Amino acid sequence: MLLEQFLNFFDSDLFIEDFTSHTKKDIIKEIANLLETTKKIFKAEIIIDLLEKREQLGTTAIGKGIAIPHCRSMAAKELTVIVGLKPEGVDFDAPDHHPIKIVFVIIAPPQDVNYLPFLGKLVELLRDETTRKRLLRVKSFKGFKKVITEFLTNE
Repeated sequence: MLLEQFLNFFDSDLFIEDFTSHTKKDIIKEIANLLETTKKIFKAEIIIDLLEKREQLGTTAIGKGIAIPHCRSMAAKELTVIVGLKPEGVDFDAPDHHPIKIVFVIIAPPQDVNYLPFLGKLVELLRDETTRKRLLRVKSFKGFKKVITEFLTNE
């Protein structure tokens, strides 16, 4: 996936500088409501249900302060990514038992061809320790985009 293609999935309107919620369940609701408000999905309840069911299968927290809740749904018009920060952290049932400070939510229609390449590139980016640590310190969309751009241009 090319740099510009990858960056185009991140939108300042879908960047949450600090979740108002304090639990995994409420963060999922906050995300789904934002998606509905911004007309990225047509019904928040569908996405809430799918993300909660996905979490029941196993946590989407990958550890080291990061979670990647994701699902496919007919409720989504196109692949949509929300990035949300929780500087003080929130329990997301992470395998390393550390609180989650950054959440990447990926929602896509069932047949979206970008879903797996995007998810793969995101995981690759998050495996880079320097980039991951820098992302955990960002406070704004501008700072977030700068870290992503620097990683992708240095690969």
